[in-house]
Amino acid sequence: ARRTSRRAAARRAMAHEVAPPAAREKWPPLWSPRVPKPSCSPVSASEILVPNLGNLDASTTARLHGLIAKEAALLPDRPAKLARSPDPSARQSAQDFAERCLLSLAIWRRFGTAEFAEALGWLERTDYAAMNALLPDRAVDAAVTIWRSGRYAAGVASAAQRSVRAAELRAWELGHGAAAGEDAREAASVLRLAERARAERRGGAAAADAHLRGLRAARATAAGEAVVRGAYARLLTGKHHPMWDLWRKRQSIVSLLLEGPGLDEVREALMQVRGFAGPDPDADREGWGLALDLMTSTPLTDNGGPVEWCGEYVAWLRRRVTEQRALPLSATMARVPPVPVRRRPAMPVLVDTTGLY
Repeated sequence: ARRTSRRAAARRAMAHEVAPPAAREKWPPLWSPRVPKPSCSPVSASEILVPNLGNLDASTTARLHGLIAKEAALLPDRPAKLARSPDPSARQSAQDFAERCLLSLAIWRRFGTAEFAEALGWLERTDYAAMNALLPDRAVDAAVTIWRSGRYAAGVASAAQRSVRAAELRAWELGHGAAAGEDAREAASVLRLAERARAERRGGAAAADAHLRGLRAARATAAGEAVVRGAYARLLTGKHHPMWDLWRKRQSIVSLLLEGPGLDEVREALMQVRGFAGPDPDADREGWGLALDLMTSTPLTDNGGPVEWCGEYVAWLRRRVTEQRALPLSATMARVPPVPVRRRPAMPVLVDTTGLY
């Protein structure tokens, strides 16, 4: 009995030592900076799924998680547990936090950069008046502030973001800069040379970035600001006003998130929102990216991230790989088994040999 108790105590101590620090903290960080080892399978997850999901890079995801964790630290407990509390105020606080988390993350992902997320900040209110002031004015003003500082406010994950980034670069080239006698053509050539120097990291990465930001900021003019304002407004509204449709359907999605759903259920709920599903690959990618971020980057679930360590994600990835490698139903139905040819048995043939001898 003593040996059994000693062994049990040793196992508990060993488990406490092996368990990551994130499991013992109240609000665990997103994930450890170490990168998971690649699998030995010939088809990796990055080749199959990541290009189709539009996931943000690791540094951007970590910075977005830091903004969410700062607000989550103000809650007394997990939102899912507060939603099951008998106290009406606790349930309301969980509902409000989930709505703010959903809309904040969706708007941050719409631009795709951590600079924009930090400039815009956390959405304190999600009512109609606040959203009406946010989408046309406040979000665009935050993006313009980033552009005037010489940095990109949009990412490159989707075609819409790449179009906005091209507009930002074109708007910088409209400015003549601070140099006397410099026309627009000379300003554009100087910017291209600085872009090439930054890409080649000549003079050091930090120095090249600072030099390029300074040149861009010096060429930020009113004409360029008008160009980027229109591009930012089109990025937010889109073809079908996805942010407004998400705001209208936020309560059903939040109610599902607080119940502890799986990845497929969250994705199914987002498929009902315009701009987050459909035949458009960018919309489908945005829907999957938002679902994965909600499951792995927020305190709405117990997954501590990253995406590759989420069990539901791995299970879904296996199903996707199996479906991709399996033959389609049409191919299996078109394959008709060959019918064997029925040959007649050999029969003796009577030949008339009269007159041959």
